[in-house]
Amino acid sequence: MSPLLFVYGTLLPDSPHPLARRLARESEDLGPAEAPGLLYDLGGYPGLRHLPGAPQRVRGRLLALLRPAHSLAWLDAYEGCSARDPRPHEYRRQRIRVDTPHGPRRAWAYLWQGHRGRVIAGGDWLARQPAGAT
Repeated sequence: MSPLLFVYGTLLPDSPHPLARRLARESEDLGPAEAPGLLYDLGGYPGLRHLPGAPQRVRGRLLALLRPAHSLAWLDAYEGCSARDPRPHEYRRQRIRVDTPHGPRRAWAYLWQGHRGRVIAGGDWLARQPAGAT
């Protein structure tokens, strides 16, 4: 299992969300990363539609999970895609290629399964959040 995780929304290290702080304690921030695709505004959180080969990029961070099995279990529950969650899931966890300043890496990411919504221009969740928003 890959210990790397690409985050792009409420779980970003600079997010005020309480689970972002938990994830920060359970991981090492390896720096900026980008994934091909579109980022959608779903209200209080974003959704990544992964589109390999797309020119549009979603900006996020690459994290190294210190205890992958432990962290991924609660992350799956948070994202609503654990075995206990009703189907269809809004998200699925999948390994994708992300680009970093040090080259491409493969990392887990939570990919949105929807098809409609408002695209966030520039693919940066925190840049479009008002100060103090969750």
